[in-house]
Amino acid sequence: MDVKLTSGTQEAIAFTTEIPASYHHLQLPGARRLLGKADFGTILFSEIATPWFTIWHQHYIVEKPGTLEATFTARVLDLHVVMRGHVRYQLEEIGNFKMQEGQLNMVCAPFLSARAFMEDVKEYTTLTVHFNRTYLDVYAPYFPALQQLLEHYDAGEAAVLSGANTSLTPEMITIIRDLLHNDYSGEVRELYLRNKVSELLLLSFTRIAPSSANASEIRLHQYDIDKIREAREYLLLNMEHPLTVIELSHKVGINDFKLKKGFKQLYGVTIFDFLLEARMEKARTLLTETDTPIHEIAFATGYKNVSSFTAAFKKRMGFPPSAMKRSK
Repeated sequence: MDVKLTSGTQEAIAFTTEIPASYHHLQLPGARRLLGKADFGTILFSEIATPWFTIWHQHYIVEKPGTLEATFTARVLDLHVVMRGHVRYQLEEIGNFKMQEGQLNMVCAPFLSARAFMEDVKEYTTLTVHFNRTYLDVYAPYFPALQQLLEHYDAGEAAVLSGANTSLTPEMITIIRDLLHNDYSGEVRELYLRNKVSELLLLSFTRIAPSSANASEIRLHQYDIDKIREAREYLLLNMEHPLTVIELSHKVGINDFKLKKGFKQLYGVTIFDFLLEARMEKARTLLTETDTPIHEIAFATGYKNVSSFTAAFKKRMGFPPSAMKRSK
């Protein structure tokens, strides 16, 4: 798809295929890579093409606050994920919206002129999956929000999938990691990528928030949202030392009622269910990708003993952790 990128000064961004060794740790297997310099910093662009969709992975190293402008001259039907950082967008014919770290949404447009405002000096990472229209037909009958989006697309109208961005779960984060970092090649790689994108889509569509606000929702200010996201990050980074909800609320500086209600409101799951899923995803990764003994995995995922870990794992996965260890 043709796209023109310019910085806030309206200067076209020139890309090169010569990537310095300092960026090799960001390399994605099998991806075409380009490096660009803008007035705000550096862009590392990676592209993975398949017959059904094209994956764009963008890593921005922002040295001063700036704006990236993108003009798409062909029809857009994209899933967009902000993996790192908070980005404010301005989309022609759609309007302004902000995506927090760990959120996704879908957009369609007959053409698109977009601005991304990166307002902090830090690193940002985004992921975009650009779909062929027919690929999504199989999902549309089961997900009304997608059906509505495709109707807008067919009518040549700009629209977003949901008025509220969808937050990534630990399972979705694992799928994205597997999608970007795998060693398959040829037709097997294409099928693997298709399956992973299908998993991501299904999880995304089932988490789409209703268009109208729920009467039981509480009002969250930006401060509350930031503190709830801080709590989420703490849970993920300190899994082996879990806190109670009250302890966690004191840790991040928000009352426990607002933390519990707000967490469910933002992420669609309770704190307990989120932590359980994160534990199981971490356990699955350690079981399949490392030689870490099961008793160490139990402690690393916050369980006091192997029997508690085994029981929780079997209830969630349908088989004990030893079975996954043997099948590695």
